[in-house]
Amino acid sequence: MADGAKTLLMLSGGPDSATLASLVDRELPAGAKAAAVYLCSGHPVDDRQIDAANRILGRIGGRLEIIVVTEFLNAIHADPVMRQAAAPFVPFGGAIALSIMTLYAIKSRSAAVYVGLHREDVEERQEFARQSIDRLESLAAADRHDAPKIITPFLDMTKAEVLKLGASMDVPYALTWSCARADAIHCGQCGSCRARRRGFADAGLADPTRYRA
Repeated sequence: MADGAKTLLMLSGGPDSATLASLVDRELPAGAKAAAVYLCSGHPVDDRQIDAANRILGRIGGRLEIIVVTEFLNAIHADPVMRQAAAPFVPFGGAIALSIMTLYAIKSRSAAVYVGLHREDVEERQEFARQSIDRLESLAAADRHDAPKIITPFLDMTKAEVLKLGASMDVPYALTWSCARADAIHCGQCGSCRARRRGFADAGLADPTRYRA
């Protein structure tokens, strides 16, 4: 499915995208590496997420491309474009993020964009539903013959199921970052921390995360 140099991976530094990175790495031809992309919103937590993303890539290889969308978000006085688990982000942020990834894929001649969305993301935001993604994909294909496919292998899975899959691949979840705050350790109280903690509990896995509360 994955196609080496023609594959982009949307990487946030969180456990879902870390699982996705390991899955895509296993599907690539020997010696090939996907280009991982991080959308930088100018939020203080960016540094923590970028550090986590680089740590993940350090285990599997590959490079991290950072696309800065800070000025756009400042212009519309908005929150980050991609943030799940009840944390604030700009309305239609998922569609904006996937549009940016689609354009980047066209410019970089990439045939596919992998995104680690899961079922609970869809339950929270319908813009993450497969039919919404299909509309975006079709819109791009109507204008460009080289528009990429947007691949969402976890969309029918719960977060717990994604974590179980990652555990079977020895994903180093201790290296990942979920918290909406940029503290030294996870706060344990924000929506992202609660979803992380619940995911590990539902999966029956030991949670390697240090929480403040």
